[in-house]
Amino acid sequence: MDQQLEHFRQAGLKGVLFQLPFQAADGGYIWEGYAPDAFHKQVYSWAMSGYYEPAHRLLNWVKDHKLGPDGQLEGYRQDCYKHAWFFHGAHRLGRFDLSYPVFGFLCSCQEPCGGLPFFGPDPLLRALSTCWFGIAALLMGRLDLAERAAGWALSMLAQQPDGDRFYYTTQRDGTLVTGDGAQCIDPAKPKQCHWEVGLPLQLMCRLHQATGEQHWLDQAKPFFEYTLGDHIDAYGWAGSGKSSLGAALYYLLTGDRRAREKACQFGDYLVATQYSTGGWRDETEPDIILIYIDHAAEFNVWLQEIAATISAADVRWGGT
Repeated sequence: MDQQLEHFRQAGLKGVLFQLPFQAADGGYIWEGYAPDAFHKQVYSWAMSGYYEPAHRLLNWVKDHKLGPDGQLEGYRQDCYKHAWFFHGAHRLGRFDLSYPVFGFLCSCQEPCGGLPFFGPDPLLRALSTCWFGIAALLMGRLDLAERAAGWALSMLAQQPDGDRFYYTTQRDGTLVTGDGAQCIDPAKPKQCHWEVGLPLQLMCRLHQATGEQHWLDQAKPFFEYTLGDHIDAYGWAGSGKSSLGAALYYLLTGDRRAREKACQFGDYLVATQYSTGGWRDETEPDIILIYIDHAAEFNVWLQEIAATISAADVRWGGT
């Protein structure tokens, strides 16, 4: 692994070592004054750096205290996005006693058009939750559900109006929500919701890996190309991680050097902005421990995934 990628890996590991001391003796990850819905990323993050034992202790605590009979996590208020994060961590560790029921809850939130809301009762469906669920469905071997989620994302893309803005919510029937007040990415502005493009990009790449069908790789391209025309910070702020792993996957599958450059741009940003304690916080965010811990958990996932994916891709495509 080259030195730049090793810096990514070490920064991520530092983020994990920052998180671990906050785990309670019983394995839990809630304490007085801390949010009750902020333990969903830890398992995936810790396992990525080899800390399986604390990850399993956290999972035991969730099973004993936080898992409802319908697969919902107590305190998470039907948050599909956060439930999908928890699923990814539990399932990758083979904790099917947790991942199967949580996945069942997520399946109950998928609309016939393929999309999912952010929160179960929300009137709108959203790219973030839909595509993170779609990738979860691939891990479960549910290609049908993943393709339905991808179909929703492609319909969302096809309905985009002329102009640079990217709208990322639809009605429950799949009709894109546009116009004044609609949620969108505005490339003229900094610190936009780049993840709403990044997760569709990841899903298309993952579907290509799962099926071998060129169609899905072709569908990844417009999502990647959109990020290149986005604001200058599209790969350079706290909200760029999902796009960056999407770019790393796109490089792995296509050899497109632009994708490698963009994924590494985000990794360099994280290395440069990590606090000495191991966490991260954008200057626009509250200066509270929740932010540092949440970012440390998520950013380690992206740093480790990006470093490993690019390293493998470099071998495939002939060097750095």
